[in-house]
Amino acid sequence: MENILAVLLTCLAVARAYPMGALIPVGVCITMTPNSASHNATTQAINTTPYTLTAVGPMYWYGQGVTVSITGPAFKGFMIQARSTNTSDTTSLGSWTTTANTVAHPSCTSLVHYNNTEKTNLTVTWMPPSMDKGTVQFMATVVQSKQMFWVGHVATQTLVYNATSAVTTTAAPAGTTVSSGNVCFMSSILMFAVLLICGMQMTSVV
Repeated sequence: MENILAVLLTCLAVARAYPMGALIPVGVCITMTPNSASHNATTQAINTTPYTLTAVGPMYWYGQGVTVSITGPAFKGFMIQARSTNTSDTTSLGSWTTTANTVAHPSCTSLVHYNNTEKTNLTVTWMPPSMDKGTVQFMATVVQSKQMFWVGHVATQTLVYNATSAVTTTAAPAGTTVSSGNVCFMSSILMFAVLLICGMQMTSVV
């Protein structure tokens, strides 16, 4: 029941991302082209985009977030994905840390706008997958208005998998919690050890 409720809430949030609550079609996950029902225009040539898409690299590994940014004039909507540099593979990779103005697409690991208010200098965090996915690139569609948008802008910075950091990283991934049961169990063991040591010291004194 909790999982179903979470999906419904996510869908509601995505519905609010477009005027009149239009859900982002699943096909957009592949084409990254805005819904034609809401955007009655063709995409602009990508070499005319006034926006810059950047990623902090050059490596990625599980548990270490990657900062991705869109900079340029004010815009109203966007979609960002991480994909393999193998252009025949349109699968979006990893996951995204959402913020107050962003929401994860329920059908693919894409980050989209929460509403169509004007935005500037967006900075978000991508969380890599748990295994090597080869060289990763970031792609974005930026919507300046219903008639003006650029589809599939690719960041110049690509990222390669860092196997060494993935193996040696010991810190728990973001969001990891320690259960209260484990804390109590460890506390009990520590207290028993302290009492045992104190008892041995008192016996030696006597």
